[in-house]
Amino acid sequence: MKAMAVTAERTAANATARARVRVREKLERAVRSAPLTYAALIFSGAVVGLISMLLAAADYGTPMFLSYFSSFPLVVLNLVPPVLLMLLAYFVTGRAWAAFLSVSLIVLTLACVHFFRMQVLGDAFVAANITLAREAGMTFSRAYTLRVDWRVWAAGAFIVSAAAALGKFAGRPPGRWFVRLPGAALAVAASFALYTGAYTDLSLYEQTQGRYIPDEDTHTSDFISRGFVYPFIYSVQDIFPKMPERYTPQTANWLLGAYEYDTIPDGEKVDIISVMLESYCDMSAFDELDFTVDVYAGLRKLQRESVRGRLIDNIFAGGTIDTERLFLTGYTSLNTHADSTDSYLRYLKDQGYAAEGFHPGDRWFYDREEVHEALGFDEYYFIDDFEDADQSDAYFFDKIARMYESRDRGRPYFSHSLSIQNHGAYDDAALVNGAYVERGELTEPAYNMLNNYLAGIYDTTQRLDGFIGGFRDSPDPVVVLIYGDHKPWLGNSESVYAEIGVNLDPETEEGFYNRYTTPYIIWANDAAKAVLGNDFTGEGGDFSPCFLMNKLFELCSWGGDRYMKASNALMAYTDVINTPTGYFRPGGGALTDTLTGSAAEFYSNFRIMEYHRRIKSEKEGHEE
Repeated sequence: MKAMAVTAERTAANATARARVRVREKLERAVRSAPLTYAALIFSGAVVGLISMLLAAADYGTPMFLSYFSSFPLVVLNLVPPVLLMLLAYFVTGRAWAAFLSVSLIVLTLACVHFFRMQVLGDAFVAANITLAREAGMTFSRAYTLRVDWRVWAAGAFIVSAAAALGKFAGRPPGRWFVRLPGAALAVAASFALYTGAYTDLSLYEQTQGRYIPDEDTHTSDFISRGFVYPFIYSVQDIFPKMPERYTPQTANWLLGAYEYDTIPDGEKVDIISVMLESYCDMSAFDELDFTVDVYAGLRKLQRESVRGRLIDNIFAGGTIDTERLFLTGYTSLNTHADSTDSYLRYLKDQGYAAEGFHPGDRWFYDREEVHEALGFDEYYFIDDFEDADQSDAYFFDKIARMYESRDRGRPYFSHSLSIQNHGAYDDAALVNGAYVERGELTEPAYNMLNNYLAGIYDTTQRLDGFIGGFRDSPDPVVVLIYGDHKPWLGNSESVYAEIGVNLDPETEEGFYNRYTTPYIIWANDAAKAVLGNDFTGEGGDFSPCFLMNKLFELCSWGGDRYMKASNALMAYTDVINTPTGYFRPGGGALTDTLTGSAAEFYSNFRIMEYHRRIKSEKEGHEE
């Protein structure tokens, strides 16, 4: 009897096990059915969109994220693209897990880059930055301490778990090619229709926004108040120059034809050495700081014997190429310059100048090697071009001087170089080279970071004085232009500036100038002063980087090409064109986001001339 009972128990257990297997198999078959696989992909794509919105909120956190749901269209516009891309990838790959993994990695990696970029620079990651992803990764990993919070871990955990689940339970491939091809075509057609319709519609963009709006009204706040996927896709159109209203080549040539093209007289072709200094600014302008060492004594000495002023940059704590390329081209906003383009550099070459420069960094960074060739440099050197090279300003200034001495003396000479010594981040763990300011109420990390930044600036300023001193008694006429690219990064969320008590709010006039100004000086030796009939001293004014070459030409009494003359006319209407805030400064007065009257009319015409100059190809030739 006992044996029979055991046998019955075993039989019952086996039956139960078989029943469980059958139930599991039925569930797996159900899950693997096409409708549920599509539902799983749609759900996964929507979750990817939601996680990207979590990351988009950055330091604004939960209030910003929850505010997105005050606008149903905003949520839909952020969730639809990952869903469509996931379905498209499913039709292409035939594997649900592969479709999910590829799309989620792309979308959430970009969202994480935005999240970290907001930490470091307080700046949104837009589509135009995608070409700089390598630079961003290298820079952030080497220089900055990034805060990885639960949102980043949640993104990674969801990617791993959802990919594993789809790999185990998702159904078979969605049919043969004659089924998958129409599905893929439908997904592409829907994506194209949505992009050209909803995702590039300015009126929809302006009407679709979360309720939680940051205090400052900037391009970055406009971006993050709309999530990540939607504003990122909307920003794709900014990669390419927008054709202005009324543009035709004939209209542009007619407008440019109002100006004469001037040549530089042979007797006035002085040598020009332009130096852009990394993160160089005058922190002594902040009354909140008490200096124990006169860090900027050398700068003030040079300012007294130069034309001096401030650049009103478009960038803060990063984005060096904006200041650099606006100076070289005269464009009012940054362009990729992947192809040959007209520039002030090409005008100088047309006048017989040799053009070269040096940057003690990598040639791939910001695509400088290709871009500098497109702008017209004869030669441009990087750190790997010289066996003895390093990134110190001691080497940097010495190399520029030696390049000048070895130049072709049969041609006038233009040099444009940029340093790297003072690039962030700055050590906050300990003082590296002593103290330069009183500690006051600063925390130890902020105190260390600020002083370590100033240590490099002090060294740069002293070497700068010696560098210019090398040209004082030269019989060759030389003009030297020195300028900073942007304010330094001093901690996540601008922490050091906040501790100092410096206002960086661009919505206030004080904060705007604190945030965006760097110094420039234009110095000339006695030989150049004699040739040009100018003593090169006094106030030069404040203006945007696109007008810096104009000021140099003005001091040299050079007229320049037609575009520069049009730019001179624009500068008379507004000497500030600040792209992140949209601010102008008509007549050098108060900041405004709107030009009116003749200023608005001329700016509209100038944009036609600027666009025409941007798109001219090398085959068409350069202006003469």
